[in-house]
Amino acid sequence: MTKYFITRIITGFILLFIFVSILFFSIQLALPGDYVSQYVLGLTAQQAQDLRQELGLDQPILKRYFSWILDFLKWDLGDSYSPFGSGEPVSKVINATLPVSLLIFGIGTLLSFLLGQWIGKLTAWKGPGLFSGSATFLSIALYTSFPPWLAFLVRGIASLIKGHTPTLNVRQTFRAPGTIDSPIMAKMVWGLTLSILICLMINEMVRRLKRRSMPTWTFFLVIIFFWILSWYILGIDIDAVRILGDITLPIITFTLLSFGEIMLIMRTSMNDTIREDYIVTARAKGLKDHQVRDRHAARTALLPVTSRLVISLPFIFSGMVMLEQVLSVQGIGTTLFYAVGMQNVPLALGAMIMIGIFSMGSRLILEILQASLDPRIRINNKA
Repeated sequence: MTKYFITRIITGFILLFIFVSILFFSIQLALPGDYVSQYVLGLTAQQAQDLRQELGLDQPILKRYFSWILDFLKWDLGDSYSPFGSGEPVSKVINATLPVSLLIFGIGTLLSFLLGQWIGKLTAWKGPGLFSGSATFLSIALYTSFPPWLAFLVRGIASLIKGHTPTLNVRQTFRAPGTIDSPIMAKMVWGLTLSILICLMINEMVRRLKRRSMPTWTFFLVIIFFWILSWYILGIDIDAVRILGDITLPIITFTLLSFGEIMLIMRTSMNDTIREDYIVTARAKGLKDHQVRDRHAARTALLPVTSRLVISLPFIFSGMVMLEQVLSVQGIGTTLFYAVGMQNVPLALGAMIMIGIFSMGSRLILEILQASLDPRIRINNKA
């Protein structure tokens, strides 16, 4: 198993390196001009030449590429471009914008996964009826929704209810990296990540001792408990509550967008699973319905759901660009959108590298979850 994950990490970094290299050339070759000629107006010819020289844009593209590679191997992402020459360090901008995207993505994915698999499991088990039909219709509507439209709808409903829409301060978050919210949000992200890992370990111990996993909502409540506990340990409890209030709308929108697909996959998988012979045998033994459903059918039906999450993870995370734009949240998605549009190459590459590393880490966690759900995965990995 260890060898398998080491191989996956090495392969992931190679693929990330190839993709970022393609992005480096495509940004500069596919778009006309460069950062100076397109977006820095009011400069004389001499000033534009001096700025190009300061930013290194006067050098051949291959020389710029190899220079960037050497800096990257030292884990130096360089400085972003600005009309005055080198701007903020890319790492500083990313540190200020990445945590909010990770919070929205992490909480939204967790909620949509728990709700989607739970409701999908119930609708398949109950069969046709008012509840199943309504839940399926809602899931299809959310799954096929255009993200900006849904974001505007959620924002409009919130405005009608509260009279205002809570958002983060876009200018402060992006133009002043390192504000007080950034380190607090980073601590919240680490706390949530550790809480999920602790909960997975507890769930694995429970499964080995009692031969069954924790119920869905118990799993969720344990994560919440450890996460809130981390706030008090880190001394950010009041600020954490305030930040969660600020990003409530993006979390709700992201959860709704992700929920539909998870619920439909779980429902379809569950419908196939409950027809298997071992489910019929479990019922014939006199086990209660909820035991057959949760311990036998749902466990197997979860595999396609986690597999789908593994495949679609990078696309889901990159798709947050639209949500962040509509809901006025300055995260890594809008940073990437701005950087590509402005041909700010160092910032675009830095954002893509962070998204790629996060996607790899999330995929490894999901693959560990798959291995705990299906013993055949562990056997195949040892072979």
